Amino acid sequence: VRAAWPRERPMTVRISATDWSHGGTSDEDALAAARAFAAHGADAIDVSTGQVVPEERPEYGRSYQTPYADRIRNVLGVPVIAVGAISSWDDVNSLLLAGRADLCALARPHLHDPHWTLHAAAAQGYTGPGAPWPLPYRAGSRPPPTGRTDAPKPRLTLD
Repeated sequence: VRAAWPRERPMTVRISATDWSHGGTSDEDALAAARAFAAHGADAIDVSTGQVVPEERPEYGRSYQTPYADRIRNVLGVPVIAVGAISSWDDVNSLLLAGRADLCALARPHLHDPHWTLHAAAAQGYTGPGAPWPLPYRAGSRPPPTGRTDAPKPRLTLD
């Protein structure tokens, strides 16, 4: 993938650092996988767990997958993305400031509130600039669609 993906664009890889199953993926296995991906051009490792075997028994809790990201980051010196039951901006800030992760991915909080990031910034009193909208998605940055504009519209029929 690194050979095909432009070097100036980041490439991340998601691993399952444990399968939460007795005799399954170990901490050493996770370190070996992360080391190999980093050696082959991954810029960061997105560290998840589980979802690989039916007999898994996760130990859920607040930020429960973070210890795996923390270990990879601090043993290998590889940038990591922490995931898993991270839901507040205070959790995110604590993990980043403690050096346990380089980024945090929050899927469920954003599903609950698509403007979670904006609300978190406002709650912290942030008044600085926002991130610029990526150029390909800015109004007027794409050429107008080509093709017939007078073509008949498809009709939905129920048979």
